[in-house]
Amino acid sequence: MAEIAEKIMDIVAREAKLDRAKLALDTRLDALKIESLDLVQILFAIEDEFDVYVPYNDESYKLETLSDVVNGVNRLIAEKQPEAAAGQN
Repeated sequence: MAEIAEKIMDIVAREAKLDRAKLALDTRLDALKIESLDLVQILFAIEDEFDVYVPYNDESYKLETLSDVVNGVNRLIAEKQPEAAAGQN
C-alpha cells in the first residue's frame, strides 16, 4: 500500500504542479485547490498507472483526502484481482 500511496502522491504533485514534499495522506483535496482540468488529468494518470477505472461520481468512492484516493485505488485493484484469476482458468 505504501508504494501505491507514493505513486499517487507523485502523480498528484506532477499533474497539479504542487510541491511533493507538502503532500501527506491526510491532505484534503479541496485544500490543494486543484483546478478541474488538473483533477481530470490526475484521474487519467492514476487510471493509466494502475490499470483501473476510478468512478469519481460513485458515492461509495468518497474522495476527500489523498488517503481516500489511495484506499479507493487499493479497493479497485483488489476488485480486479478475481477477474484476472478467472481469466487464467
